[in-house]
Amino acid sequence: MRLFFALLILLGSLAGMIWAGQYGVGPAVVVNEWEYKIPLLLGAPWRESLSEPGLTWRLPLVEEMVTIDKRLHFLDAEPVEMQIESERLAVDYYAVWRVVDPLLFRRSFSRLEQGAETVIQRQLKSVVGAAVGRMSLQDLLARAELVGDLGGEVSKNLAAKGIEIVDVRINRTELPMEAKSAAYDQMREQRRAISREHRARGEREAREIKAKADREARTLLAKASSLAEITRGQGDAEASAIYAQAYGEDPEFYAFVRSLEAYRETLSENTTMVLSPEHAFLRYLDPEIRGR
Repeated sequence: MRLFFALLILLGSLAGMIWAGQYGVGPAVVVNEWEYKIPLLLGAPWRESLSEPGLTWRLPLVEEMVTIDKRLHFLDAEPVEMQIESERLAVDYYAVWRVVDPLLFRRSFSRLEQGAETVIQRQLKSVVGAAVGRMSLQDLLARAELVGDLGGEVSKNLAAKGIEIVDVRINRTELPMEAKSAAYDQMREQRRAISREHRARGEREAREIKAKADREARTLLAKASSLAEITRGQGDAEASAIYAQAYGEDPEFYAFVRSLEAYRETLSENTTMVLSPEHAFLRYLDPEIRGR
């Protein structure tokens, strides 16, 4: 039983040391597949760096382990401004790099990844500027992905620092910030000119359509008025013919009806007329006639 508890205590201690090794504490050191471990004794490397994943050991208190990421790093570089043909453009690009020699890398850069990116960007800026300057505007705007052998060229310069440039590619090409406002103003003015042209054409066509509609309306009204006059004349002629026929059949009755209409139109309440008693207008107002 004591042996069993001792074994449990030993296994627990080993597990604790392995767990602490994940955080660089204790004698056990865990090397992950995505990192390098550089053993430092009193601040200086004293044995080979560790790159294979697994468990190793270190001297407590006097030996330090420096971790360096060996995965691919993405560098979004600052755009390079240059004159290409007749255009001033800003070329945005990025680079993919990694550490291949951790000892050279640590010796070359005190700030490790941050310091490496500063040096990489400085070297890439001149190389990318020279390479893009040899390209035509059409090729550049077509987003040429691979810019020659820039990765290999810069890698040669940085090999002594333990760095490999895997790839360099153009990400975006656009106008510089100071030129954007002028370009946008020009685009807006072009759109305004086009809108003014469309508006003027629309107003001209509207006037033409309105004038045509007015002419057609006047023509239709003239035709309608002419037809109305013709119809009215025909009606008057037919009415006159009917009147004439009726008058011919009974002239006396027709004269009586016409006189009544004249009295209705002429005579009203308190109307005073001065006429001769023999006047034809008073014919049907004669008491002798009314008494018949």
